[in-house]
Amino acid sequence: MLSIPNLIKVGVCTVEQLLSGHSLLTTESHKIEGILGIPEYQRPYVWGQKQIQRLIGDLREHHKNSIVQDSPYYLGSVILHSKDLHSQYIQLNIIDGQQRLTTLALIGYVTGKMCQLTLRYHSGLSIKQIKKNLAYLKKNKEQLKLEELDLSKIQMSFVITDSEDDAYKFFETQNTGGVRLSGVDIIKAHHLRALSKDNSKYQTYYAKKWEALGDLQNVVLSLLKGRYWNHLNLNKKDVPFYKESNKIRNEIVEEFSTRTSANPIDIAYSMTNVCYSAITRTAQQYLQNSYHLRQPLNAGINSISYLEYFQYLYLNYYQDLTVHYLEEYCQFLTWLKELKGCRFLEELYVIGLMLYICQFGEYKLEIFAKKFFRVAYSKRVSNEKAVRANSIPNFVLESKVLDQIATSFTAEQIFNYLDQFELKVDDTGLDKDSIKKEFIIKTIEHFHLQIDLEDPKKCAQEFLIAFNKSIMALGK
Repeated sequence: MLSIPNLIKVGVCTVEQLLSGHSLLTTESHKIEGILGIPEYQRPYVWGQKQIQRLIGDLREHHKNSIVQDSPYYLGSVILHSKDLHSQYIQLNIIDGQQRLTTLALIGYVTGKMCQLTLRYHSGLSIKQIKKNLAYLKKNKEQLKLEELDLSKIQMSFVITDSEDDAYKFFETQNTGGVRLSGVDIIKAHHLRALSKDNSKYQTYYAKKWEALGDLQNVVLSLLKGRYWNHLNLNKKDVPFYKESNKIRNEIVEEFSTRTSANPIDIAYSMTNVCYSAITRTAQQYLQNSYHLRQPLNAGINSISYLEYFQYLYLNYYQDLTVHYLEEYCQFLTWLKELKGCRFLEELYVIGLMLYICQFGEYKLEIFAKKFFRVAYSKRVSNEKAVRANSIPNFVLESKVLDQIATSFTAEQIFNYLDQFELKVDDTGLDKDSIKKEFIIKTIEHFHLQIDLEDPKKCAQEFLIAFNKSIMALGK
């Protein structure tokens, strides 16, 4: 529950008053003087043509159907956090309402009805989208009938709180703008806000660093699965079905926000190798300079750095394949990413890949990539037909493949385990054109296997023997 004493400043104003920096009058007749701002933890401005058209359509519909001429249009509420900036002036940070207010500010600018705007944007993504929407509004000014819109007739209620905690709770729960906050938006807000308490001087730096990371949705979802698909998962948490976007969002917030510690230390957990000399028993220590995928996280810099590290792995070793010096590895991953009908298997593969690299780096990476492929993609040949999403977590927990990678002391331990995995090949569908048959043919070609494709049963048997032999010979 939000504490009532902090929510004492409420009122109604026009959009024109709000955007132009005019005094706001509360219901208790108190004047609020302040300049609108956007906090670092806010997501960028993301509205596109669809949301703009809907907003303009609502405004025009109201104007058309109003019984009383020039009656005001109520646009909902805006949540503001009052922040005293070193007693120089009050900044009213927009917690909820940025998308609507920015769009209306652009409309006011295009029509020339609002030239004195106080909003300032620091996000490169916001600026890019603003330029895009500004060009759209200018080009379609007459078609959209922007001149008919009067910002002095659009009213909003405002709620101003002095408590950043309450403001953040509003930020998490509000969804009035039509583009729901993603889990990544919310964890960004959580960790940048954590910096404002202990390391406020770093907040802008890490806000820019976060933005430079680009789209984190894929890597965050992979990390969530890698942490939840754990045989020793004491929380007994399951990753929601891939179509349950709201539940996935909530689990992302739970794992990467709610469960993080308030400890401000940036710490990375990794295995230490200590080698002792035979006679003097002196020790030489080797450290792996990385974060562990399943490590506990602290709010603020630690979580941001953790996500930055795994985004780097995801982009460079999987999505963009910038590690060109690992020629054989890059060739194999390029081939693997083109395989059809393997979406859910590929998601598992990426998790295992990041688990391995965060512990062993590039050491024998091309060998791991191929040995893990035999295991991670095994259901493509053992299933009679399609590989369904709900079969993957069951396979992971039964085989304990991710746990084996996460807990092995050496890469060779992992290789031995992967080689011991019993691959099964079902011949169903090999007598006709099918995704399974295409997969087997592609694999035969890539690994240069000699297989008779005419007889389905014989093909399945020969493929099993030849493929196992080829993979198990790696690294020998």
